[in-house]
Amino acid sequence: MNPNMQSTPNAPSVKQVPLLTASQIAQFKRDGFLVLPAVLDPELCRRARDAMWDAIATHLPRMKRDDPSTWGPLTEEESTELKAQRPEVGGDPYFAGSDHRFYVRNGAEQFMLDLAPRALWQVAEQLLGEGTVVWPAGEDDAGITTGPCFMCDDAVGGLSTHLGKEIEKWPEKGSFTTEEALRLPKTGPVWLNGQGTRGLYCTLPNSPSPGPEYRGAHSDGACYGRWRLQMSAYIDDLPPNSGGFTVWPGSHSRIWRDQWDAFLEGEKHTDKHLADRKSGGYNDPVIQRIKVDTQPFDCHGPAGTVVLWHTKILHMAGQNQSTDVIRQATIYGFLKTPASLPDPLVVDNTNGDIWRDWSDEVRAING
Repeated sequence: MNPNMQSTPNAPSVKQVPLLTASQIAQFKRDGFLVLPAVLDPELCRRARDAMWDAIATHLPRMKRDDPSTWGPLTEEESTELKAQRPEVGGDPYFAGSDHRFYVRNGAEQFMLDLAPRALWQVAEQLLGEGTVVWPAGEDDAGITTGPCFMCDDAVGGLSTHLGKEIEKWPEKGSFTTEEALRLPKTGPVWLNGQGTRGLYCTLPNSPSPGPEYRGAHSDGACYGRWRLQMSAYIDDLPPNSGGFTVWPGSHSRIWRDQWDAFLEGEKHTDKHLADRKSGGYNDPVIQRIKVDTQPFDCHGPAGTVVLWHTKILHMAGQNQSTDVIRQATIYGFLKTPASLPDPLVVDNTNGDIWRDWSDEVRAING
């Protein structure tokens, strides 16, 4: 077999992004992220751009592809109308947004999975361990995705936010056990069961500044769970200061440690009733310290650029200061399989080793 191709049961062969070098892995461990310029298939990037503009033509036709002067923020009326278009089977509207942000929930479609998650498959296994990663199969013929999900409070909250009335079948609190075959509609939170990306996340030109306090900067989810490696992929050229994925280098290890300390002391990521939380929110102490002592980094690059990042790194979508660029990115989190990371280990990191659940190759390299 061609070493640049990967075959997986029930999935086509997809050209693979080259494996990382030892120095790249060391950089990833040290900084918590790695930028890989223009590594994705240009044709699939073009197809994703066309899909975005097809969705705009259907749902927001006042925006014209060849006229940046029409790429203004969504009005309150437009946002309300789009939000009301939630599918009857549950899930988010296919196209929605507000102000300078909009999304297209096409992440479970096969070409979107081929574009980035599957193209990065051998890199994901290199970093997380061969045979330990949930394969993104996407939607079936009925528009349903099926995959494992650790049902913590965070996951249940995600179901509530993105499924509408369908959430009535789930409990209010998480069981902190794994649902081996969680079935979700194609525009639902398919990232929870590892079966789809978040679709396309886009930022329009001239977006507002997040201010000196970097409003919106956060670390995804809780420390417990099976996400370790995430990716953001740009489907079009993204110059500097155009809304690129923005990270705080080295913050992953600090947030990981503080969140685990808090959890082992009894604090959950979703404990909103607490007046003062150690870790897990937008304004917890460790995140506030990182904002003060660490300079954020704007991850930009040509079409097909991928940003790999540790799931606990502090990040945000940057301000789009351009006048004629729409930031177009798809985001995906590679999940460890239940077999490789059983439930008891999901909630147990008593030794504090941030790289415990990664490959032997990663663990052997000094970051």
